[in-house]
Amino acid sequence: MKTIPKTKLIMFDYDGVIMNSNHCPMIFYEKLAQRLGTKKFASWEECRAILEANFELSLKRLGVLDKKKLNIATKLYHEHAELWKNLALFPNIKEILIQLKNMDYKLAIVSNNHNDIMIPDLKKNNVFDLFDHVIDNSIGYKPEITQIIHCLKLTGTNPDEAVLIDDMDGGIIAAKNAKLKKAIGVSYGYQLPHRLHMADVIVDTPEEILDVVE
Repeated sequence: MKTIPKTKLIMFDYDGVIMNSNHCPMIFYEKLAQRLGTKKFASWEECRAILEANFELSLKRLGVLDKKKLNIATKLYHEHAELWKNLALFPNIKEILIQLKNMDYKLAIVSNNHNDIMIPDLKKNNVFDLFDHVIDNSIGYKPEITQIIHCLKLTGTNPDEAVLIDDMDGGIIAAKNAKLKKAIGVSYGYQLPHRLHMADVIVDTPEEILDVVE
């Protein structure tokens, strides 16, 4: 019987897993509706239904297809990048990170966000030093596996010794394609839980992460 290696590296997505930015898409897409006449969402659950790991795919699900409108939407997004700054951690996630660090796991962030947005808030919330590496979209974008492979190389970790925790199907797909030990979905982030059906396990709270990393 094949022995399952112990987990050495735990990779976290940023938005929707560590940092609570769930309000940001609602605000942005309200502004987009005012500018382009796209759908207005009555609830966060309704907004979650169109969210994709790739911003342009989210726009296409809203019917923003032609190049001119895509350019307008992209410009609007960059104009409102401040929405994703000065964020708070999800409740109890800091305590979970500390426990995992004390259990000698290597911790990393693998995100489609930018380091100039993530790092200041990680420092402000006193969790930056808990992470061995913070890998952003300068290395690639999930569902590509580039970021994951980069993180594995930096930490000297084999795929079957690493897990990824993500709230988007793009991250789950990347984890599967990189042949990681486990892909862990979280239901409290951006996408609705049924979109994460490929995950090995789905948790509903940060506290449950402790039980599923092995």
